[in-house]
Amino acid sequence: MNDMTSTEPLAAEAVADLRTGLETGMLAFARSLQISEGLFSARAGNDPDAVAVPVLVEEKGVRGQSAEDNAKNPGLSNPQVVDHACMPSGCSLLDLSFTLRVLPASAKVHASNSPVVAANYAEVARLYGELGGYRHLAALYVWNILNGRFAWRNRFQTDMATVTIKFAGYALTSTCLDLGLEEPAHIEEMASVVAAGNNDARAVLEKLIDGIAEGLRAKPFEADIVFTSSLKPGMEIWPSQEYIREEDRKDGKSRYYASLPCVHRGQILRQASMHSQKIGAAIRHIDIWHDNPNYGAIAVNPYGGVQETGEVLRSKATAPSFYDVRKKHDDLVVKLQAATSAAELDGSVHFFFSNLIRGGVFGGKDPAKAAEKAAAKKGKGK
Repeated sequence: MNDMTSTEPLAAEAVADLRTGLETGMLAFARSLQISEGLFSARAGNDPDAVAVPVLVEEKGVRGQSAEDNAKNPGLSNPQVVDHACMPSGCSLLDLSFTLRVLPASAKVHASNSPVVAANYAEVARLYGELGGYRHLAALYVWNILNGRFAWRNRFQTDMATVTIKFAGYALTSTCLDLGLEEPAHIEEMASVVAAGNNDARAVLEKLIDGIAEGLRAKPFEADIVFTSSLKPGMEIWPSQEYIREEDRKDGKSRYYASLPCVHRGQILRQASMHSQKIGAAIRHIDIWHDNPNYGAIAVNPYGGVQETGEVLRSKATAPSFYDVRKKHDDLVVKLQAATSAAELDGSVHFFFSNLIRGGVFGGKDPAKAAEKAAAKKGKGK
């Protein structure tokens, strides 16, 4: 005679016991790096009291040639209307400014259907923080702020550029073009390209890293950041580009730039802007653990996708994806408990937590529900 208790669905307590890992059906983390839209403005470089004016997005007509594959009229005129932005007359300095607010969102699940899984994330985050893991990542984020990566194409328009960061009563300025974009700069290298007025530059830089680390771990932190470059009047500026569906292109334009409304000389105009997502993608170019020699630092995302080339650097055959790391909860805990500092942790651990900082919806297979279904199926079979 069969034991009838083995054919019944698992009790609630048994289901909860199965939720000992980091996987569950509903799981989401809020972004830890909250970034404002970036605003472009310009000013006269030879006048320290000059008032900045907004860089405007305006329309212009251009006469190009049909050059696409299988063009209907190859080589013939192809008139277009496009958005355009350039340095205003009388100005020689371009500013791209935004605000960064750092929140401890990765230390706590934003939404989950499992209290036990949520508690597991809180525990591994605590262990990572105690090892100095958040400070390790904060130094990488600071590298991408100091090097001006977030200016994207505008960074390559000039031979003279700086990044100024103001926070908690301090200010420091970097000569951003002196820092590379492929390999992270060590603290000594970053300190060598920054100035902090009458304060010790190294000490202020350490305060900035500590502030961001504390923001990631426990207490919100905020900084105002400005990329400044030397440009001549009339030179083109590159805001973010809007992606408009074909059915929504009612004005016939072939290129749309991001902009925010501003009041200038009594008129409501379009001030050129950089999407917060694009700035964020630049700052999170800290995945240096993908083990692909053809790439330097790439933006953190679960599968190591590179938008520019369409290549995926993290698959089962290459470096582990976020989900591969997450499946091995016990291994993650062992690594965190065995290490005495963040420097001893392998790249997969830093990659895991940088994804939590990035935020997103990470739901997957629910082990408890899978066990319930398996038990029910087994019961029906008998």
